[in-house]
Amino acid sequence: MNDQITPHEQRTQALRDLVELRIPVRAATSALSRFNWDSEDELVPLTRGDAIRVLRGYLDQTLNTEDIQLWAESLEGRDDVGREPGFADQLTEFLFEVATPELAGPLTPELAQRWIATFSTGSTHK
Repeated sequence: MNDQITPHEQRTQALRDLVELRIPVRAATSALSRFNWDSEDELVPLTRGDAIRVLRGYLDQTLNTEDIQLWAESLEGRDDVGREPGFADQLTEFLFEVATPELAGPLTPELAQRWIATFSTGSTHK
């Protein structure tokens, strides 16, 4: 039996580690940096649950704003990260807002709560 992990499996694991926050953000982004952003396939979906996990980490102060910004920047433009069906636009907007506070404004507890409400109910926060 072959115990070798293929590059495809390594890439998928690195994506899951970041998307799902299975390891610290900086370690996950470092591992993922070995892989190209371009991809023919979406290997890992970003879900509302993933966004809520990050936002709750911010609210309970287990994640700082720099880690959350790095997380969003590292996912925003990747072709290998999909979006939960029916919520692609909201998840893309969320990533943009969090990744670019200089354009969208800083992440605040109020904004985090609005996004959590959006992703919990499936409605738009605007």
